[in-house]
Amino acid sequence: MGHHERWTERLSGIIALCLALTILFFGLLIFSPFFEPICWAIIICLFFHPVYKRLLELLRGQRALSSFIICFLIVAFIIIPIFLLITSLTAEVFRLYSSGVVSLKGINIDLIPSAEKYPILNKLVIKLLKAFKLYGSDLQTTIEGLTRSAGEFFLKQGTAIFKNITVLLFKSFLMLVILFYLFTDGEKFLEAFKKLLPIGEKSIENFMELTTEVIHATLYGNILAAAIQAGLGVFIFWVLDLTAPLLWGIILGLGTFVPMIGTAIVWGPASILLFLSGQYLKAAILLTFSLLVISQVDYFLRPYLISGKTEMHNLLLFLGILGGINVFGLLGLILGPIVIALCISILEVYKRNLLNRK
Repeated sequence: MGHHERWTERLSGIIALCLALTILFFGLLIFSPFFEPICWAIIICLFFHPVYKRLLELLRGQRALSSFIICFLIVAFIIIPIFLLITSLTAEVFRLYSSGVVSLKGINIDLIPSAEKYPILNKLVIKLLKAFKLYGSDLQTTIEGLTRSAGEFFLKQGTAIFKNITVLLFKSFLMLVILFYLFTDGEKFLEAFKKLLPIGEKSIENFMELTTEVIHATLYGNILAAAIQAGLGVFIFWVLDLTAPLLWGIILGLGTFVPMIGTAIVWGPASILLFLSGQYLKAAILLTFSLLVISQVDYFLRPYLISGKTEMHNLLLFLGILGGINVFGLLGLILGPIVIALCISILEVYKRNLLNRK
């Protein structure tokens, strides 16, 4: 083969590669508007796949019927309750935002114990507040500013959701259609994906096994535990008749991903505020319930929820959630840890197959 023929063949290969990359690029552009519903469908499919498999056995392999039943149950018990939860949460944030600044006008009086009844405690609290430069008007201004900022953030999110209700309904419908086909043909899609990976069959199986373990640990262990803790938080805040129990319960659930501090990021300050405002019984009940019930979920319930041998470290979860929310928005709450889980799986496969280390 002459120089001219080799050059022509090389040029043809470059043109073919550029053409293929261009086609793939436009393919990604076509699918990019549906990124969110596709991701939510994949996440929900992973979460409910064991239930689908069980239902498929009961219905003797009728995939379409099993998929339809699962999708119907997801709409009835997941999508509709979540929409109602968002509505309720938005209303609660609006109420808190509307009344928060007014109720905080006497914050110094409520937070600082009476000098006549509790002289020692009064001096101690004042010293602490002065040490952090939060005594007097500064304290009130700081808390009012934080309340205003938090309220404006949640109101903005809630308003955006309701302004785009038509888009949200369309994406939900699209997600259900994708979810239906993921249940019926998901295994075929997975096999096709495996054939595209440029690694050996054994490495592919190791990658899939590790990915399944880490994702299950993330979904079943950590997210379910956080949801349970959020529910317990809403319950105890409602029982104690505290302000915005739904909002603070959800924040408490998210707090479980914060390394070292965990759910104490909410119930700790809440107990202190109740104590400083003279509501000693409520403070004692909240502190006791949080220590004996909410915090114990991490030690007793979470291990039973984790499906798989590989558990993601809390620090990676925390960073994955924060980074995921920053990149993907609300979807990043779940997608962030899953992406980190995939990274861990890739590193594990590299360690086992290329470095031959366990």
